[in-house]
Amino acid sequence: MFMYHFLAVLLAVSSTAFAQDNPKCQGLRTRRSAHSLSPEDWQRIGDVLSKLHEDGVISRFAKSHQALFEQVHGATAFFPFHRRFVLELENMGREIDPEFTVPFWDSTLDYDNPAGSPVLRRESIGGNGSGPDRCQLEGIQGDWTMDFPDRHCLRRDFNQGDSIEPWVPAEVISSYIQSDSRLSRFGEHIEYGIHGVVHLGLGGDAATRYAPNDFFFFMHHANIDRLWWLWQNSAGSMLAYDGNGPNGEATLEDPMPQTGDVDLGGGSVRSAMVIGYNGMCYTYDSVPDPPSQYPGDGNNSDNNNGNGNGNGNGDDSDPNREINNRKMQIFSGSSNSAGNAKEMIRIRQAFAQQDMLRDYFPRSALLGVPTREEIMVQFTNSTTGPPCECGAPRRILSYPARMSRMWIDMHGFNNTLVEQVYQEACHLIDLLNNSSYSSPY
Repeated sequence: MFMYHFLAVLLAVSSTAFAQDNPKCQGLRTRRSAHSLSPEDWQRIGDVLSKLHEDGVISRFAKSHQALFEQVHGATAFFPFHRRFVLELENMGREIDPEFTVPFWDSTLDYDNPAGSPVLRRESIGGNGSGPDRCQLEGIQGDWTMDFPDRHCLRRDFNQGDSIEPWVPAEVISSYIQSDSRLSRFGEHIEYGIHGVVHLGLGGDAATRYAPNDFFFFMHHANIDRLWWLWQNSAGSMLAYDGNGPNGEATLEDPMPQTGDVDLGGGSVRSAMVIGYNGMCYTYDSVPDPPSQYPGDGNNSDNNNGNGNGNGNGDDSDPNREINNRKMQIFSGSSNSAGNAKEMIRIRQAFAQQDMLRDYFPRSALLGVPTREEIMVQFTNSTTGPPCECGAPRRILSYPARMSRMWIDMHGFNNTLVEQVYQEACHLIDLLNNSSYSSPY
């Protein structure tokens, strides 16, 4: 009896210490979609950025990113580093304007015609550069002179002249969220796809190691962070961390990469793994809430055992199983909530024509054929128009752009692996286009 009481007390003390080591945020600010911002919102962001630029902060972020480039790309640290990097810029901006947050740019909403995005309008971040140097003359950073790596105008140079090659559609990202059981694989899909093609599409400073010169960088990486959070919730382990680390296999105790130009607080990558804890005091307007308790050691709200080697391979046989104390949720790569349910139902309908789609969307496959009631949901409460109109053509998906050899070499990526990821995406698009599927976006 005494021993039982002793163990109970020891467990309670250990749990309390663990919670203190990973303090929960007392409040969360919400990062909004860049597509939802008003001209007044953009002006307020511009005012903050102008002050940060005047104080040399933007140049310090660009310099730090260039110095750490090899450490934070092509490695699992890609995710926690950029989560913490964007947060630090946001925190510094909030010292100027307490309401400042970094909006996320969901590039899947613009994938088929990126140059036409409202995010690239004159009143937001501006469009293509002008003149022989491709200087950005409009938008919230219009006519800026950058100081790093030398004095030059902020450059923007679309990769197809006045237009931009297609980016990655939401359906491809949705398949990664559903099918990638390891963070290292999800990282390859993201880095070799949506991450790279958006950088390359805008060109100019955005396609360099000092890309943080362009505020697009922070909005883009906020979206990458949002997608990682969706994967973390879907995979069943918020502490899943594997792949390449600084000293071999990645672990949660790997040091957070940083330089003297941008202090990220030291510590390990573990500190940035869970939104809602350890100073990660923000959320997005289209994601699940943080867990009520920090996952990991002695906490059953996460499938990982806290040693940094969890792979999120929980039992997928039950579509109603619980993950992080929630019913299994199926997430879309798009932040368009009106289109998400339609996307998932239409994919399940398409299994009848293309059975191989089940391999790309294993979570959806567990739910089987949609019921009549589920299908009828598409016809109600829609802000994106009716799901189908008699005689209307289906929405066919376009292939994304390839990453350039320059970009691949700059990152030290394996060209064969990059091509495999590209071919996988094209194969998925072929399957969807040769089925009944019609994109709701």
